[in-house]
Amino acid sequence: MSTADRRIARGQATRRQLLDAAAAVLSEQGYAATTMRAVAEGAGVQLSLVHYHFGSKGGLLAAVMDDLTAGLLERQRAMFGDDRPFAEQWLTACAYLREDVSSGYVRILWELWAAGLAEEDLAERWRATQRGWRDLISERLERWRDERGVELPMSARALATLVGNLFEGAETEILAGVGEGEAPHLAALEALGALIERAERRP
Repeated sequence: MSTADRRIARGQATRRQLLDAAAAVLSEQGYAATTMRAVAEGAGVQLSLVHYHFGSKGGLLAAVMDDLTAGLLERQRAMFGDDRPFAEQWLTACAYLREDVSSGYVRILWELWAAGLAEEDLAERWRATQRGWRDLISERLERWRDERGVELPMSARALATLVGNLFEGAETEILAGVGEGEAPHLAALEALGALIERAERRP
C-alpha cells in the first residue's frame, strides 16, 4: 500500500471513529451534550480532527444522520426484498424496533429530529429518512396487493403513512418512559402480524 493509500485509510478510519463516538454521545447524553470536544474525547482523537472532517457541529450531526439513514434503509430494503411472506417481514420489523430501542438508535434519531426543529438541514435529512421508509413500505404493500390479491382499505401510500406513524408513535412513547404495562406498543405491533397472516391465508 502506498503512502497516499495509507493516509486515506487512516482518514477513513478516523472519520468512522468520530461518527461512532458522536452516535454514542447522542444516545447516552443527548443533543446538548454532543459537542465537538465530547466527540473528540469519545473517539480518543484531537479536537482539530473533528473540525477537519466535519467543519462544525452541524456538519458532524448531518454526517451522523446520513450514516444512520444509509444503514437503516439498506436493512429495511433487504428485509422487504427477501422471499418471505409479508407477515413474517412485519414481525422482523417489530424485532428491529425492539433492537433499535435497546441499542440507542431510536434515541439518536429523535434527538436529531428535535435538533432539526431549529436546523433546517437536519430537518430535511430526517424527513428524507422517513420518506425512504414510507417508500419501502408503500412498495411492499403494492407488491403484497398484486401478488396476494389483497384488497387494501386505502391507497398503499396512505396505508404506508399509517404504518410509519404507528412505529413512530411507539418510539416516542417508549422514549418518554411509557412502559409496556401501561401501553403495550410492541405487543400491539406484533399482534398486527397475526392479522396480516390471516389476510394472506384468505383465498
